[in-house]
Amino acid sequence: MLALLGALLWRGSASLGFLVAFVVLLPLTLTSALVQWWPLGREARYGSRKIWLRHGIIALGVSLGLCAALTLVLGVAWSGSRVGNMLLVSGIALLPPAALVGLLAAIGFRARKLEHLVDKGERTEIAISAHWTVFIVPLLVFVAALVLALGPFGTPGLALAAALYLIGLPGAAGQALARFIHSGALLADRHLYLSYGLLWQKTASLHRDRIKAVGVKQNAWARLLRQGKLSVVDDRGESIVVAGLKNPGRLARQFSA
Repeated sequence: MLALLGALLWRGSASLGFLVAFVVLLPLTLTSALVQWWPLGREARYGSRKIWLRHGIIALGVSLGLCAALTLVLGVAWSGSRVGNMLLVSGIALLPPAALVGLLAAIGFRARKLEHLVDKGERTEIAISAHWTVFIVPLLVFVAALVLALGPFGTPGLALAAALYLIGLPGAAGQALARFIHSGALLADRHLYLSYGLLWQKTASLHRDRIKAVGVKQNAWARLLRQGKLSVVDDRGESIVVAGLKNPGRLARQFSA
């Protein structure tokens, strides 16, 4: 509330700084309260780290959603006033993070590790996961929105920045997040195990005798980042493509060896 008061009292860059502080501190404060309130929340700290992390992410997602809804409703109710405009901007700014954290909570803890699919007695030859560079595109979208919003581009720049932030950023970041969680490939001595998908994780277990071709799809940018798509074709002509993998050429060379 002090941050919001600062945004109302000061002008220019100082007001923007206080507004950013308000957008960050409000959901974090509510998240802290929810984690403390959560049934067995205190005891969960001493239990499984995964359970504690899940509680924290769900609490953050709920907090972001509640703060976005509350500030938007109050902003519309007090529209035209300075405090109403501040709250409206805050609510709009909180929408993409709320959507992304909600997506993380929905898919992050349902994902299966490929190691759990390996048949008993099989020996793993090589395993590759998603590359962190899948987040470069959403980061560039965010930077572009920031430049358009703060630069001397006037109303068209603000409109384009809002479109990028509210539509482009959630779309690009959601796709990157899903690939980072779901994409993976594991080559064992008898099978090739694949994990892929966006909203829902899909897995495949292909016997090596059934695989007709394993290839890599990379453009110049992906080769520079040592990232790419692994393409697998089976004996029925069906193809599976796993995107965003870290140096997929290693697995393709190992399979052909």
